[in-house]
Amino acid sequence: MDLQGLASLRRFLTDDAGYALAKQSDTDLHQLAPTWGGGTGYSTAVIGSDGSTTYVQTTSGNFASISDAGLRRVIQTLDDGDVPGRDRFLVIPPIEKRKLLGEARFTEQAFTGESGDGNSIRNGLVGRLYGVDIFMSNQVESDDSSDCTTGYASLLFQKEALLLVEQQNIRVQSQYKLEALGDLLVADAVYGVASLRGGLTTDVGDGCIAIMVPSS
Repeated sequence: MDLQGLASLRRFLTDDAGYALAKQSDTDLHQLAPTWGGGTGYSTAVIGSDGSTTYVQTTSGNFASISDAGLRRVIQTLDDGDVPGRDRFLVIPPIEKRKLLGEARFTEQAFTGESGDGNSIRNGLVGRLYGVDIFMSNQVESDDSSDCTTGYASLLFQKEALLLVEQQNIRVQSQYKLEALGDLLVADAVYGVASLRGGLTTDVGDGCIAIMVPSS
């Protein structure tokens, strides 16, 4: 690699490897969601339209987009469970972001109090509503346990409900391999994930709630 190329070109390999490992840890966190509330396969999840109707695990599912009333109902579920009000987050798929940006309460200055470039209808950010930071992620998955691919599990949780422990952060090492006349590049990390308030009991709230939304 160093003979006829710039050593700095290795940065593209290290960036890709680091991104892949970071994405894997994010995936592992997302895959905790099916066990939230002490259930299996999103059996304790709710649908987005009202935030209270239990998700039905079938090949078609009873998915429904997140409404303003549905989000407020799910927030109440966390409140009823005495979950801390700070550091609450909602992670949604791209299709749900598109729908939320069409909702007045998520975009209009009369509701958000933002103006100019700070308004989500101008900058494209999903934003913050009712004390909940809303993020979009392509990591949001479908309910594979019921062979259902027509919907996704949006995730509402409080920061302390999930745990990511990194005993060793992402590192990249290289070694010249004589038998291959080239460099061996390895990226690794040591970490673990767990639900602290998501799967230990079936108490209401529990710090983590999956909201099943349609994929189209």
